[in-house]
Amino acid sequence: MKESAQIRLLLKLYELETDGEAIDRAAVLEEIRENLDPSIFRRYLKVKERKGSGVAILRDGMCSGCNMIYPDTHEVFRHDGFIHTCEFCGRFLILDKDAA
Repeated sequence: MKESAQIRLLLKLYELETDGEAIDRAAVLEEIRENLDPSIFRRYLKVKERKGSGVAILRDGMCSGCNMIYPDTHEVFRHDGFIHTCEFCGRFLILDKDAA
């Protein structure tokens, strides 16, 4: 599966974590588990267990999970379409394109 599809699934996990009350969480989680790369899903679960969430948004250079700030020159901004993790908290990072 392409990286961009994996990133969309991670975004879906983030949305499930932050606003999952209006949907059938178990069904959505199962769909994601079936389609997301198994190693990524295992890492997501491990980080979620330790930190409370496994995915964060990178908005205005700041990780929404741990509030650490990345400089504008950081590689995470140069390689859109790749799966990145926060160097500080380990969460998967989704770049907020509206704020970038």
